[in-house]
Amino acid sequence: MTDAEKKMKKYTNAVEHRLNLPKEIRVRVMSDLISSVQARREAGMSDEEIYAELGTPEKTAADRNEQMKEYSCRKSPWRFAFLLLAGYGAAELLASLAAWIAYLVIADPVLHAGEAASIGIIGGADGPTAVFITTPGWTGYVVPVLALTVGIWGFLRLGRCRRK
Repeated sequence: MTDAEKKMKKYTNAVEHRLNLPKEIRVRVMSDLISSVQARREAGMSDEEIYAELGTPEKTAADRNEQMKEYSCRKSPWRFAFLLLAGYGAAELLASLAAWIAYLVIADPVLHAGEAASIGIIGGADGPTAVFITTPGWTGYVVPVLALTVGIWGFLRLGRCRRK
């Protein structure tokens, strides 16, 4: 790829990034823009003349957005809430992973060093017997995994272009 092609690719990517249109229309607009550039090159215009005629990527995208304003779209403001939810889930899972690794590195060798560590007293000679009921270890991961999954799903789902 030549330097001129790289520069044109960078220009068209910048224009496409600024288009506020649904995907199928954005693809068609970009195809038309690239065809227009190729036609101007075949007509003998230099790349600098083409850039001067088209303007900055911001101006080109703004012009296309104005021409196609009946198709313009917006992204949902709720995307940020789903992003925060996914961040919470990821942070909780990372904290659990760090605690698990710390347990394996620090506590596990110490507990197994003597192999005779007592866990606790279940009952006493003169008092009532205590019964400890615990939940399985995996239940602590349900909420973070659910938050991460729903957060990512919501962020991606609401990222689709919606008509105004």
